[in-house]
Amino acid sequence: MKEKSGRITASNENEADIQQNLSSAGYQIVTRMKNRPEPTGLKITGAKAAEGSLNNNVAVVAERVLNKDSVALKKGIVQPVGEEGLSSWQLLCDEGGATHEQFSPNPLNYMATGISSDLQTQVERGIEILKLDVDDVKVETKVFFRYENFMTDQWSGYTDKVIANILIESSESPEKIAELKELALRSWAAGEGLAGRTEVIPELLINGDHWDTHYATKGSVLSPVSIDNGQVLSSKSTLPETETFEPGEDLDMSGLPGRKIDPFEFVVVAVCESADDPKRPYLHKITARSLNDNYLAFDLYADDSYGYKGPDKAPTSLDHLTAGTALCLMSQLTVNSMYFRDVIIDDYRVEQQIDYRDENYMTADMAGFADRVTTKVIVKSQAEKEDLNRFFVQSVRCCFAGEAFLNETEVVSDIYLNKKLIG
Repeated sequence: MKEKSGRITASNENEADIQQNLSSAGYQIVTRMKNRPEPTGLKITGAKAAEGSLNNNVAVVAERVLNKDSVALKKGIVQPVGEEGLSSWQLLCDEGGATHEQFSPNPLNYMATGISSDLQTQVERGIEILKLDVDDVKVETKVFFRYENFMTDQWSGYTDKVIANILIESSESPEKIAELKELALRSWAAGEGLAGRTEVIPELLINGDHWDTHYATKGSVLSPVSIDNGQVLSSKSTLPETETFEPGEDLDMSGLPGRKIDPFEFVVVAVCESADDPKRPYLHKITARSLNDNYLAFDLYADDSYGYKGPDKAPTSLDHLTAGTALCLMSQLTVNSMYFRDVIIDDYRVEQQIDYRDENYMTADMAGFADRVTTKVIVKSQAEKEDLNRFFVQSVRCCFAGEAFLNETEVVSDIYLNKKLIG
């Protein structure tokens, strides 16, 4: 391998040599970016919203961050397409496990964060639409994941179930709160995308001339605490306390990947609540943790305050969900590059867009949808196309988040009024 201007330009040296030749960057976990995502194989498309609807396509580009302590460190730059006043954000992502405590949230943290916060937003919008008097809202989420045939040629990943419970403190009647639940669930685009079958279009792109400008870079996470304009955007936390379910036990990660676990099952728990910001009323604080050894809880923030004055303070809920989906696929590319060890792959990235929409926006008939997932996996390699396609197909098949959109996922949501289950 030869190094030029800090770029990866050839394929024959190992990861340690690559890292030696690259300059190192220090990252926050969450950073506001000046530039929007810049895909090379994906065409970003905005959708023209019909009258009374809100279209919110979200694009993300995910790339590796080379780090001697973690083969799974990566970053994603994410932004809604065509929406005024919504920033581009860079999210750092890592896996924990047998070797180290994770340096930043894992992909499924971001996924669960987006699921929880998007439902919280729909509940808060419903309160505004129905003119209800509500003192407090919280969403508790538990997502069940599973690998089958781990580290074999039949290796697959699944999202088996999503529990997303709504907790309300209010003097309103149970009938009014039941009406609120119906409206919130109907308008919950993340939930609709998971519960139904969403069109998923994955494609493998091999080589090309864009590796001069898009490539893996060496780096590390400076701190678990991210701050933007005085707003804390990430920090380490503890497993959130839940009232409506038991979180469960950690999955034993010792001896992986050599140790065979089948089925390989674990959960991610998230709790979302208002950040109580009067200027950004749809700003949320979400605490999420994947229940695996050496996986940490993180506090993250999401801002869905569309149409309010002032700059956005955090990524949107659907930014988190979209980035989490792309970053999940990046993790599968990483572990499958170790499984297909005879297939030499120099670099890879994921470019993705998920198309969301709300019909009859901010009315009692509001309904949310996730229409399409478009995914490009871009690989730099001199390996045979057939071998690269096997690597690609299995990586896509292993992606928990992608499978959650592709197939029907069981979604269960109960609502509690003043700690009492009403439906």
